[in-house]
Amino acid sequence: MKKLTRYGFLEKITFVLLFLILFIFGVIESRQFVVPLFLGVLLSYLLYPIVKFLEDHRFPRILANFIAIIIAAFVVIMLVNFLSKQFSVFIKDLPEIKEQAAENLQNMRENVSLSLGISTEQFRDWEEDFTKNLFEASAQVQTVFSATTSTLVTIGLMPVFIFCFLYYRNKFHDFIIMMVPKEKENKAEHILAEINLVTKKYMTGVVIVVAILSIVHSVTFSIIGIDHPVFFGVTAAFFNFIPYFGTLIGAILPLSYALLAMDGTNYVVAVLLYFVAIQFIENNILTPNITGGYVNLNPFITILSLIFGSMVWGIAGMLLIIPLMAMIKICCENISFLQPVGFLLSGRGTEKHAVPWNKIKNMFSHGKHRNKSRNQ
Repeated sequence: MKKLTRYGFLEKITFVLLFLILFIFGVIESRQFVVPLFLGVLLSYLLYPIVKFLEDHRFPRILANFIAIIIAAFVVIMLVNFLSKQFSVFIKDLPEIKEQAAENLQNMRENVSLSLGISTEQFRDWEEDFTKNLFEASAQVQTVFSATTSTLVTIGLMPVFIFCFLYYRNKFHDFIIMMVPKEKENKAEHILAEINLVTKKYMTGVVIVVAILSIVHSVTFSIIGIDHPVFFGVTAAFFNFIPYFGTLIGAILPLSYALLAMDGTNYVVAVLLYFVAIQFIENNILTPNITGGYVNLNPFITILSLIFGSMVWGIAGMLLIIPLMAMIKICCENISFLQPVGFLLSGRGTEKHAVPWNKIKNMFSHGKHRNKSRNQ
């Protein structure tokens, strides 16, 4: 009897592992279809407030959808045009940047050789190895970009997806309600309402955060004295669509430019300190207050999800995986036998170990009130 139970357990584990392997394989192979579809869903949530506003003002749904998509297309075209102009200015200065980078590398080579007692020939050998690895990395980047380009071709279908999701949203809602048993309709309604709220708040919040950081980065870089501050500021801010890693990835380009193309290490130190500060501010103040903490995913699960998303769908996977995991979490929290999974995915359960930001704020506010009363 014990052997049969053991074999039954092994069979279940085998079927679960086989299902996971086939599911991941299917997700990877269908990326050219699934990625634009999910992007269409998220952009539909982003444009829904515009559509709802127009429909409330007696616009037909078809016309409201067309107007919202045209507004979004206009914004994207203006943004692409702005970035292309900034990039063209950067390209014009590329010969001077190369000369400055070569001079800085020569100075770095001499300083390191003097401080560490390493011969310049050995240092050149290290540079050749580094250059070879850099070219290999660039070849991998080209592969990633070619895959991304093939995905971008299918993104041309996204306006169609967005229009269909916005136009048939009630039909999709009614379909899901019809699929569940009668006694669980209220639960399904609650799950759908929560998913709609969280996804809409997350998408609008992330866009607002990226817009704010674009301005803050650009102003800060201009104050520091980095060349092309708007180009580097907007480029770095766009990576904040990726949680946690976005600020770190966005810091690579301005830091590299400050190290190689600017005259003096003060620029590198200033940019590095700024990104350390903005990482703290963005993660603990800006994003929680704007997005409202609606996603409420465990940070460890978030990091694992981002790694998994990048392995499966590349950069697009890092953009899509967090709202997708938030939807999964909401479903798990509202289904009784999956509630442990929902608890694991959520940020609940570690409140007593968290930094008491509210108490710190109250301490500062009490201190200010005491100083005012003393002055009076």
